[in-house]
Amino acid sequence: MGGLSKKGFQFDKIAGDAARPHLILDAGALLFKHDSINPRQEEQEKMTAAAIVEAYNLIGYDAVCVGRQDLIAGLPYLQALSKDSKFAWLSANLVNKSTKKPLFKASASVKLGSIKAGVIGLTGPAILSATEDAMILPWDQILPALVAKMAKTNDLLILLSNLPAPDNQRIAETYPTIHLILQSGASANAISPEPINNTIMVSTAPQGKQVGIMEINWQPSKRWGDSKTEILATKKGSLNRLLEELSNYQQDKDPETALKNQPEKLNAYHILLTQAQALRDEIDQLSKGIDKQAPANSEPSTYSNRFMAMEKEMPDHPEVARVVDKLDTAVNKLGQRQAASAVAQTNSPFLGFRGCGPCHASQLASWQQTKHAKAYMTLVNAKQQFNQSCLPCHVTGVAIPQAEEALSLPDDRLGVGCETCHGPGRRHSENPKTTPMTKKPATDICQSCHTPPHDKDFQYDERIKKVGHN
Repeated sequence: MGGLSKKGFQFDKIAGDAARPHLILDAGALLFKHDSINPRQEEQEKMTAAAIVEAYNLIGYDAVCVGRQDLIAGLPYLQALSKDSKFAWLSANLVNKSTKKPLFKASASVKLGSIKAGVIGLTGPAILSATEDAMILPWDQILPALVAKMAKTNDLLILLSNLPAPDNQRIAETYPTIHLILQSGASANAISPEPINNTIMVSTAPQGKQVGIMEINWQPSKRWGDSKTEILATKKGSLNRLLEELSNYQQDKDPETALKNQPEKLNAYHILLTQAQALRDEIDQLSKGIDKQAPANSEPSTYSNRFMAMEKEMPDHPEVARVVDKLDTAVNKLGQRQAASAVAQTNSPFLGFRGCGPCHASQLASWQQTKHAKAYMTLVNAKQQFNQSCLPCHVTGVAIPQAEEALSLPDDRLGVGCETCHGPGRRHSENPKTTPMTKKPATDICQSCHTPPHDKDFQYDERIKKVGHN
């Protein structure tokens, strides 16, 4: 959630700096991190989803695709939440089972200066309740008629897709009038723009770790330029800039005569002449492969794309930051109420750090000086010690899917203790020889918590030295 306030600030800044028409879009899967909700964490999950919608309203999103993960709290919940959304929720293939009509808007059109952009949403395979009068239709049953209709009334056509990447590939190969596909859930990392026929496919890293910023110079040709036309346009621009420089030497006088006593300037003039002629020759060669009889509106469209990671050091959007703070306070209070009635786990395989002390006193003393030992106190200081989204990485022996267990732990498991790295210690304490402990934690144990944005530069080989002890 913290990245939302960073995202809001960056979008405001980009829009203000560019002073050009813009769209803010999301390809879906924004409300929930996982494919299912633990019933004991449902209230917190829904509080978070509602806060995300409130933040998106403040940021000024235009449209969001209904992703399959957005449906895990049930279709009625999302429909109710959409009523509080100032942006459009789009899905052309999530339909009423009886009537086959879309349950959300199938598409939206937005005016961007002189350009009209059409946006379509497609939901990926989702598990819907048998009691819900809803189904997800295959995309190839929906797109032919919808794309044909949208292409007639829009200059630029964008697809927000929560479908698997191979489906997006086939769509790009089949529908050249879909100019841009923004994917969600296609990869754990960002996917740089990939041209397929007349379609560009791109996706950012999931869960708000990045934003993608694409600047588009859209032309009436409604096609992306191939490499030759893009190079030609670039070289023509370079030639124009050179000719402007040359014009400074050619104002009502002969540069050769005017500069004969200034050898350095005359030499610079000759270099510019040589460069200009070389560019003319290159442009002439490139132009031979391009149809000179093409109509004036054949100029290709171009784009530039960049990904921006949401870093802790970035400024915050003040209003969105207040939404995040309000959520953190509410979530912590909810956890505190739940902790009051939580039942402590019995017969746990975990001892807690004090159980390691009788045999490993020096190692225990060394651990107590590390940040791991103080991990739980960082939550206390932030007033988040009951937040189930945070707790598993700040205590010992609680898996992320079972976060509610962290609400009823004994004191000696509050902190990232010995057993986080070396495994449960109860059986080892009963018979050390037959039940040895793990000597060195595997990389994935550390990386389950040391992930961006909390730890963007985690290097296992370097960090393990800082927690080592004999």
